[in-house]
Amino acid sequence: MSDADQRVVAARSGLRSVIDRLTDLLGHEITFAVAALFVAVWLLVGIRYGLDANLISLIMNVGTFMMVFAVQHTSSRESRALNVKLDELIRVTAARNDLIGVEAESHGELDERRERLLTEADMLADSPPAGATEA
Repeated sequence: MSDADQRVVAARSGLRSVIDRLTDLLGHEITFAVAALFVAVWLLVGIRYGLDANLISLIMNVGTFMMVFAVQHTSSRESRALNVKLDELIRVTAARNDLIGVEAESHGELDERRERLLTEADMLADSPPAGATEA
């Protein structure tokens, strides 16, 4: 991997980490209460001091726009994690405990985990059933 590729991977990892922390923070109940209070105060100050309603609306819309992408990122990661968990349940009758909490992993980590599961499934498919004897 070239230096440029390593820098891109590091930048993506850093950005992913920031987005993950942001969505975790923004999903907290206290954060919602603080945001609701902030909006109420913002509107009251705007009304009291005659701030332009378009400016207030623009700022709120930009915040909403950015949150859509943060929520989509988290939703996508959790969906991939769910697929990995389902693959494991289909593959075996007793699921592994190491898959608990897998939704906190990055897309890359989930993809690596999925590849390992597929490799294990292929190896099991190629081995003879338990108790089978060769003729």
